[in-house]
Amino acid sequence: MFEILKASTGYFWRLKANNGETLCHSEVYTTKQSAQNGIAAVKQVAPGAPVYDRT
Repeated sequence: MFEILKASTGYFWRLKANNGETLCHSEVYTTKQSAQNGIAAVKQVAPGAPVYDRT
């Protein structure tokens, strides 16, 4: 799930697993709408995002 949180300087989002563990988080956005747009972008790109193993 995604959650939107308030930071001292704006808003950010977290992507959490079913067990509640944070998988990743965003930068801090100046507006809540920008954070929501970030979530929408991740949802659009992530299903087809390639994985590059650079080990």
